[in-house]
Amino acid sequence: MIGLALAGGGVRGAYQIGVYLALKKCHIKIDGFVGTSIGSFNAAMLASGRDAELLKFWQNVNVGAILGFSDKLISELQENKLDLGLIKEGVSNFKDFVFNKGFSTKQMQDILKNFNIAKTLYNSKKDFGLVTVRFNDLKPLYLFKNDIPPEKLDEYILASCYLPIFKFEKIIDGNYYLDGGFYDNIPANALLKKGYTKVYAIDLEAIGIKRPYLDKKRIIEIKPSRKLGSILNYNQDRINDNIKLGYYDTLKIVKNLDGYKYIFKVHGNWYYKYLLRNVSKKTLEEMQKFFRTKDNKKLVIKALEYVMLQENFSYFKVYSPYKVIRKIQHRKKYGVYRFINQL
Repeated sequence: MIGLALAGGGVRGAYQIGVYLALKKCHIKIDGFVGTSIGSFNAAMLASGRDAELLKFWQNVNVGAILGFSDKLISELQENKLDLGLIKEGVSNFKDFVFNKGFSTKQMQDILKNFNIAKTLYNSKKDFGLVTVRFNDLKPLYLFKNDIPPEKLDEYILASCYLPIFKFEKIIDGNYYLDGGFYDNIPANALLKKGYTKVYAIDLEAIGIKRPYLDKKRIIEIKPSRKLGSILNYNQDRINDNIKLGYYDTLKIVKNLDGYKYIFKVHGNWYYKYLLRNVSKKTLEEMQKFFRTKDNKKLVIKALEYVMLQENFSYFKVYSPYKVIRKIQHRKKYGVYRFINQL
């Protein structure tokens, strides 16, 4: 059996739908999903077979509205405005936050209610689990769907997501709960204990306790190759980029593609030795010293990526080294460009 463990990390959770779509593209069938915090919401949707709806949610998510920010504040923040009106609006929202002793969870409850995940989850053959911490006795709870009554599902997902920024309220059976990340932010072990032979663990590199894996040989860890931004990021373009980043990071790992800061099609060492056949000895030695490697493959890829960063190449593509060379050759005649001109 193959499982998917989804970490907590607020709005960074958009990365995880990109990961799932890449796994699906590679024909990797996931038998069970487990998550912490936002990962529990994503896991519940994916275990229900509702990946298309989840993608649409992340492509249109309004983070500010979920936290109770006014439409005016959200609009002006998205337009990067900074004026007196924005400051006043922000102060007003801050006063509401202080007066209510935290953000309201009403919007999150409404989202869960509208999705009605229980309707599809309990008819699915996929495993689903989450992690939360019962505050009254600080007891961590690992719960699978067989442990959760359908009518309580939304409450348990909310409990798994309960960060201290929210107004402290009793959720289930008269108890307070804390975000599962306070005990286990990447709950892959829950699936390992159930006998899963392979678990993809999706790390959002957010604050939270990361438990040692019970068996590292059965874990394939996927983490962002670039920064995902704040866990409360309101910028939709950034969120959409994070979805694509999850997709391409996963393709790179699953297909074992080449590259460090970009993604390249796989070629053997002979290919890179051939590319270097016309490079002068002096230039080659300079580049080997500059990039601190004598490995032909590493040298060429690092040189290409160096220039690709300068030229603002998109990360969201699988590149052919030859085509990149042809595209950037002869643009400049010094430094790393000179080296690439000789390839």
